Amino acid sequence: MEFTDVKSKDFIELAAIPEQDQVKKIAEQRVKWRLREALQANGIHEPIENLHCVTVQTYCDTPHYDLSLVDRLVDAVVDNKAPIIGPGECIYTNRLGAWKDVREDFDRAAVQNAVSTVYQHIKQTEQAD
Repeated sequence: MEFTDVKSKDFIELAAIPEQDQVKKIAEQRVKWRLREALQANGIHEPIENLHCVTVQTYCDTPHYDLSLVDRLVDAVVDNKAPIIGPGECIYTNRLGAWKDVREDFDRAAVQNAVSTVYQHIKQTEQAD
């Protein structure tokens, strides 16, 4: 997959953002547009703001870990740690309510491919700058 117009899409005005929040805001800007394009290229057209990653403790059927896919990838970029969607996790959309009510599993391999592509491209772009 090839991302186009990277410099203009990565641009974010930092003047109004407190200095301590700038690194995360830059990562968020870089993640959002790439993730949207990468998921669409992998056949997933759900708005990225609705996608969450959850790990469920099967013995009590309660979520152990629940974070938006965008936040998960932003944290990975900031922490320099490649994100992995593990076998015990599912991707669901929160547009209809809580995860338990709307279990819409997405193709984990397609999501992992998109997430990996985004992470690698951001890191390559950072090294090139």
